[in-house]
Amino acid sequence: MNRIKTLTLLLMVILSGGISAQNPRSVVTDRPADEAAVYFTPENFDLKADGSLDVSNALQEALNQAKQKENGCGILFVPEGVYKLSKTIYVPSGVRIIGYGSKRPVFVLARQSPGFQEVTRETGKGKYLFWFIGGNYHPERRVSDANAGTFYSSMLNADIRIEDGNPNATGIRAHFAQHCSISNVTIHVGKGRAGIADAGNHLENVAIYGGEYGIDTDKSAPGWPIMLLNSYFEGQRKSAILTNEGGLTIVRMRVKNVPVAVEIKEKAPDRLFMEDCIFENVRRTGVILTDAGNAATQINLRNIQCKNVPLFALERSINKQVSGKGKTYRVTRFTFGFNADSLEDTPQIVRLAEVEPIKGITPLDASDTPTLPPTEQWVNIRDLGAKGDGFSDDTHIFQEAIEKYAHIYIPQGWYVVKEPLTLKQNTNLVGLHPGTTILLTLGGNPAFSGFGAPQAQLTTPKGGKNIVCGIFLNADAYNYRAVNCKWMAGEGSYMYDVKFSGHDKSRFFHNGQSAGNPLEEPMPVTPETHDLITRAWDNQHWSLWITNGGGGAFRDIWTANEYSSAGLYISHTETPGCIYGMSLEHHLRNEAIFRNVANWKIYDFQFEVEAEGIDTQPLDLIDCKNLVFANFYSYRVSRMLKSYPSAIRTWNCENIEFLNVHNYAHARIKFTSNASLYDVNTRREARRRELARLCLTGKESRKYTLSEETGKMEPIVSGFEFIDGLTQDSRGNIYFCEHRMRRIYKLDPVSGKVTSIADFPWNAVALACDTQDNLLVVTKYISQPGYHNDDTRNGNRPLFGWKGAGGLWGFNYVPKVYAIHPDNPDDSFRILPLENMKQFPAPGLVYYPGNRTITQNEYYNGKKPEQCFVAPDGVTIIPYYEDLFRCSSLIKSIPGKPVYVLDEYHQRVIRADIDAHGFLQNCRIFADGGDRSVATDTNGNVYVANGDISVFDPTGKLIKTIETPERPTSLLVTGNKLYITAVSSLYQMKLE
Repeated sequence: MNRIKTLTLLLMVILSGGISAQNPRSVVTDRPADEAAVYFTPENFDLKADGSLDVSNALQEALNQAKQKENGCGILFVPEGVYKLSKTIYVPSGVRIIGYGSKRPVFVLARQSPGFQEVTRETGKGKYLFWFIGGNYHPERRVSDANAGTFYSSMLNADIRIEDGNPNATGIRAHFAQHCSISNVTIHVGKGRAGIADAGNHLENVAIYGGEYGIDTDKSAPGWPIMLLNSYFEGQRKSAILTNEGGLTIVRMRVKNVPVAVEIKEKAPDRLFMEDCIFENVRRTGVILTDAGNAATQINLRNIQCKNVPLFALERSINKQVSGKGKTYRVTRFTFGFNADSLEDTPQIVRLAEVEPIKGITPLDASDTPTLPPTEQWVNIRDLGAKGDGFSDDTHIFQEAIEKYAHIYIPQGWYVVKEPLTLKQNTNLVGLHPGTTILLTLGGNPAFSGFGAPQAQLTTPKGGKNIVCGIFLNADAYNYRAVNCKWMAGEGSYMYDVKFSGHDKSRFFHNGQSAGNPLEEPMPVTPETHDLITRAWDNQHWSLWITNGGGGAFRDIWTANEYSSAGLYISHTETPGCIYGMSLEHHLRNEAIFRNVANWKIYDFQFEVEAEGIDTQPLDLIDCKNLVFANFYSYRVSRMLKSYPSAIRTWNCENIEFLNVHNYAHARIKFTSNASLYDVNTRREARRRELARLCLTGKESRKYTLSEETGKMEPIVSGFEFIDGLTQDSRGNIYFCEHRMRRIYKLDPVSGKVTSIADFPWNAVALACDTQDNLLVVTKYISQPGYHNDDTRNGNRPLFGWKGAGGLWGFNYVPKVYAIHPDNPDDSFRILPLENMKQFPAPGLVYYPGNRTITQNEYYNGKKPEQCFVAPDGVTIIPYYEDLFRCSSLIKSIPGKPVYVLDEYHQRVIRADIDAHGFLQNCRIFADGGDRSVATDTNGNVYVANGDISVFDPTGKLIKTIETPERPTSLLVTGNKLYITAVSSLYQMKLE
């Protein structure tokens, strides 16, 4: 215990010193045991680790072996030592080079190695010592560069040194994509050309000395921004960084003894964000800018400390300069490009610099991204008995390990986990390859299946200091209740290099069917099984759910999961948090949702909306404040068939700042998001697709004011696909829902503002409120494959599909009802039980479907429902009808009083009485014409939705027809106001 405290104290001291050039520490201090890995040792390869023998061929052979290990991915572990190289080493896609030992291994390019001197057309950015490529390496074939489909490739905890006589040598070419990284690497370029050429995805704790350039990069292979975190550059001969549309997001960089810190290539627009950086002894200029008048030029620099930097910025095309203030100064804010201080402003190009003198340089603080505990303290889950074979149940081994050990190491493998895992306050889970280290919950797992509240595979405790890294959380396709991770850990916690379910359909078939049903053969990929996958889309909860005060740092996260409702959901937290690079893709309704969140910074946030998500809202911000987004990229792919209203949608937010907004689509299509940002309640939007800075203050006025004029129908909010289900609670709050998009909304009648309160993965059909203001939600439910509709296991059918009378699934839809408390929907989800309606004691409230098409027996022949759903208050019921899930509203009724419902099939308005048990009695035709909804006012007048709105007096006489801008779908009268949902909009009208 004392040793742990000492190491922790040492770590804190190191981190408090900030980014340092003097501390290239090893972060993997001992040999991690992994049966699936390849080890670059003399026992396995012809090599010496003292720098005396050229090991180029041996290293290439080792990398090729690693590529063949785990479905085309793998790890090559390299022990500390010095490794002499003389030619380019090709790193196959999906392979990670990881050094270990008390010191990092060092790869040395020997003096005057052949080919590293001349500049040719192929080596314009240098001849590469390490070249990350796409696919396998075959010496007889042309090398394919890493590309937008190159995932997981990395170099971790290893250093590079280029010796003299190699003037055109570049240390690494890293033109790769998601979950690829260069981390904890020091490159001594010396008299060579560059440290890194054409970077991609994520660079962290990188130090580069010498060379013409530290980094020379164009845009990344997929076009996403490049995250550069905790970096150091010194002694470059031209500039520390040269960028051409690199889209760099730079946080905590120190640059020393160079002519230029960052240079944007001439006539090249770029998106550059920098924060918390130090420039020291920069002789010519700190930042060279270009293409001043281009809207795509977006530059935002924050808190840049400078010492001996006489000229901070130069706008090259017009020779406009920003000088420093004294020997030591701070640039608190520098904005260059289109700027809007609020949604009411018209964006204008600005050149804004705020510079102040300071007494001295404050060290950079990288303590929010802590280093892993020493490797000697890791406990290998395999040593505790875990199999990781994709079939054996490793659940209890993980649970016991969490109880006993603080630092659990997970080697590569498929670990089947059938029950939720909850970490303790200081539990760390350490993997080293998210492509091959999978925590898998098989489809149809009882703990995660069926209709119910969210259930997380992995949960961190409230206020925890957990580290979770290098793993893949996979909930398969059919686990309706699954959340991959529920994160409640607080400041000082850290998640990085983590992948979430999806994007691995071939693995789903290989491991899912055979592991879930060992006696069955794996399901082949056919048109029917492909349909089975698509039916599973958007049927789970969120992938990463940060909630209940959760915070900390999140770095290099990838969620491309068609099965979940959103890749990221952050809710109900004011704990500070940072995201350093997150890729969210392929979701069908939302890529990310922030609800009631404050005090977060989100760097390098990119969305890829795929063809299956043609109606996906990339980002929803709901009741949030004090958020900053830097380098925000929203992209729609080439297969889109229509545009979408907005990349960002906001609801009741304040003090939200976007720095560098890139809203775009594939070059071959025209269907971008129409606006970069749309604010629902003010109905204001930012239409420019390229913005250097956009602020949402929360003080913007409504673009179209509400007049409250009697008899005038006015839109409150718009932009929905299809809304209905109006209801009201005792506090006056009004609720409505969006069926296919599965969202529930609330209107505060005092403020007149609407907010989004819930988005569970079931169709929200109609709403009601019980006497305790619980919100009741009717859904249209179909069970998982292999389950009955009551969520009991159907042993006669497999977990992953059934071709029966009902088609591939062989099931029918049924209505189910759940209750939530509107102030905290996520944690209050409960299923309403079905009870015998005849035996139920006298109900206080009864909700009948406002419209039905199957009506003969119920309305005209006196048939009574046998069962009813019972609300949490114990006195409110909803009679069970097989077509309950198709109604547009529920009609509140009280026993002993009349109620109006619609016979949609015969287009009739029915008046009925309610007996003491809640049954309809004395049904009779009140009026003709009615299809969607019906409501009554205090005078007994009846409002009927039937294309427009017909108003009848209490005798059934038509008084008038109210014309509506759209077809009304549900009606609610409260006080002197009529509320109408009408497909895309919520309207109000003041009654006489």
